[in-house]
Amino acid sequence: MTENNSSKKVHKNLEEYYKSKISNINEENSLNNNNDNLLIYVLTFNMKGRTPSESDIPLLFPHDINKFDLFVISTQECLRSILSSMIISSKDEWINLLSKFFGDNFLNLINSNLGPCHLCVFVKKEKAKHFHELRSGELETGLFNFFSNKGAVSASMKYKDKNILFIGCHLAAGHNENNKRNESLLRIKTTLKTSINIEAKNKLKSYKKNINESLNKFQSTEIMYDNNNFKNNLININQEQNDTLKYTKTFVFNKNINQNLNEHKENINNNKEKEEEKNDKKLNDNLDLNELKEIESEKDENEKNILMENHNDKDIEIKMPELFEDKQNMTINSIISNNPEIKAKEKTMDEYDFVILSGDLNYRIDFNIKDDIDELIKQKNPEILWDKDQLTKEIKRENEFQEGIINFMPTYKYKDNSDEYDYERKPGWTDRILYKSKKNYDIMLCKYNCIKEVYLSDHKPVYAVFKINFKNKNMEQNCKIKNNISDDCILF
Repeated sequence: MTENNSSKKVHKNLEEYYKSKISNINEENSLNNNNDNLLIYVLTFNMKGRTPSESDIPLLFPHDINKFDLFVISTQECLRSILSSMIISSKDEWINLLSKFFGDNFLNLINSNLGPCHLCVFVKKEKAKHFHELRSGELETGLFNFFSNKGAVSASMKYKDKNILFIGCHLAAGHNENNKRNESLLRIKTTLKTSINIEAKNKLKSYKKNINESLNKFQSTEIMYDNNNFKNNLININQEQNDTLKYTKTFVFNKNINQNLNEHKENINNNKEKEEEKNDKKLNDNLDLNELKEIESEKDENEKNILMENHNDKDIEIKMPELFEDKQNMTINSIISNNPEIKAKEKTMDEYDFVILSGDLNYRIDFNIKDDIDELIKQKNPEILWDKDQLTKEIKRENEFQEGIINFMPTYKYKDNSDEYDYERKPGWTDRILYKSKKNYDIMLCKYNCIKEVYLSDHKPVYAVFKINFKNKNMEQNCKIKNNISDDCILF
């Protein structure tokens, strides 16, 4: 791991930096107060081919990381230069550093990599079980749209009933390459596709399996129960009982039967895994959905019959894992979403409920002469510069993605280990985070800012905090502001 000149400067300011962070703890605590929401921290950073030290990494993230459900980290030129990354693209060292920082409470859910462009997602472990259908994609936008010196990577997932897509980009550099950037951005929006990420899928499956196995080791609690009444309740189940049954844990009647049920459940899971592996290899476009529904219903009935057979004892043990999943409200859509043959097909951006795009988009500010640049920068008034920003004009023209108000100074190009601009390149807000959703009131931008305390690169990292709503249908009435949410807009 390499050290950089910024380390000394960072260490001097570290105590002061964290004091300012601690003062915002109450504000952060108020952000995620509803289990039906996802609080997401998105970071984009061009690292200029450098490796951050362990003292650099805490500066990139909020003081209390446990307040957030997802961390989405988009990097460009991470660990190596562009040319070196096209030859050796591995970002394992970076993932290991992040995993060490996030610790045991977070799981590296999915990664996507293309040359110097990398995207990774860390999820709080207590919510990992709710994620599924992990996908990724890559698209070259470099020379001749063939080379990976520039491009986009994506990672997507399904949470509850919503599909979420994250995109990391590195677009063409240079002040006069605005048309190339616009062309690449349009190509990403229309051409980038995602497909099942087998590595991430297997990792998440293994994690869920380990959780279930650890629950299996819990000691059972014995209670006395009327066996006949329990059987009658299952047989003569009404709608109210049916709703309760969704949350009922496994009931077993003695230790021998408990062992048999576990073996039966394990056989079912093993057969299911083998079937999924077989289906992942070959798509079946002629799937009979009605037949699949009948098979699922028959499997549920068999599992319930096994539960009821030969249970004459009155001693009942309550076991933590569920024996069978509720399928009472199964629909054709749920069958499709849970079927590997259909899930493996590619998805486009339009099929996602939420899209968050971040990266070094390389858009610049349209200045006239150097003297004007220097004078305007000294005024430290982002609003004056914003009207000259190339991407702002593009967003207004195409009216698809949104962006919060920029209340921070341009994030590029800085002199090494300095807060001064290097006018070898025209300054610009090259590092950006954009977002869109099918329903504007379902996603809220809470914060949008840069991190001035980081001196690792000639870029400043940029972060955004999003809250995605999954329950409150009245949010639309409360959210009247579009495309102008400031850094101080902390709602809900």
